[in-house]
Amino acid sequence: MTVTAQTVTVFADAPPAVLFEALTRPAVHAATDGSGMLRGVSEGTPDTITGVGQIFGMEMTAEDGREYSVDNHVTVFEPDTRLAWLPAGRGKPPVGVEWSWEFTPEDSGTLIAVTCDWSRVRDEAYLARFTLPRVSAEKVRATVDALLELIARG
Repeated sequence: MTVTAQTVTVFADAPPAVLFEALTRPAVHAATDGSGMLRGVSEGTPDTITGVGQIFGMEMTAEDGREYSVDNHVTVFEPDTRLAWLPAGRGKPPVGVEWSWEFTPEDSGTLIAVTCDWSRVRDEAYLARFTLPRVSAEKVRATVDALLELIARG
């Protein structure tokens, strides 16, 4: 069976509402990126993500040092529960990779599940060019840890 998704789960001593609110701010994505790929928020990107269909842009650096821009198309916006988006090259349609963050309340905190799902990618050239997932589980975990540190600092 072919693997087409990667999920990293982390328990956090923070309520879902606080975690979700932080992720609705694109600047937080750049500030907490554990992959080293996000350079910042694109000009014109809203300060806050507010719903499905919204696009927030990020400035990126590829593994080979090439700089590029990404438009993230919000696909799921369930306050305090789940936020998901499909990245795409600036001005291009998404290829089918979806990033999602899910927040499940647990006894004294929240179970965070970050998933990269590439099961809908049909572009053979994309699949031949990139090894998926493009961000390792360790780098996703570093992103979650950085988000939790940012929240702890207030």
